[in-house]
Amino acid sequence: MKWFSARRAKKILDDGASQADEQQLEDTLAERQKILDKVVQSRRLVPYLNQVSILFQLLQDYVRGNYREIPWWTLGAIATALTYILIPLDAIPDAIPVAGFIDDVAVLKLCLELVSKDLDSYRRFRDARDSIEEPVRGADDGKPQT
Repeated sequence: MKWFSARRAKKILDDGASQADEQQLEDTLAERQKILDKVVQSRRLVPYLNQVSILFQLLQDYVRGNYREIPWWTLGAIATALTYILIPLDAIPDAIPVAGFIDDVAVLKLCLELVSKDLDSYRRFRDARDSIEEPVRGADDGKPQT
């Protein structure tokens, strides 16, 4: 990341997080498909597809009121990192062959590192919720459960 420093990525995340509001979270969710499409189309970003999907799930659960145990800075940093992917003329323009997505990866990767504990907490919440919501096998066949 010679062309784009971690310090610069951190400043982008800090600036974005400090200006974030509920509307930005909703706007980020509204751009979900465009962001996911760009991630899939970039060989530098595609390794992060699963993490990006989880970040969107977290934002969705927050906006819906399902998950609120998260610092505001984390939400703002996530929204900033995700929307940064869409900016074609950012620090290193995406049109530049090979190097174009280096800054996008740097911002996303740093965000994932900085919010890792909050993301782990969210995953535990999501996994617990999903295990509760899974139907019990045979529950709808009219037979008593044993």
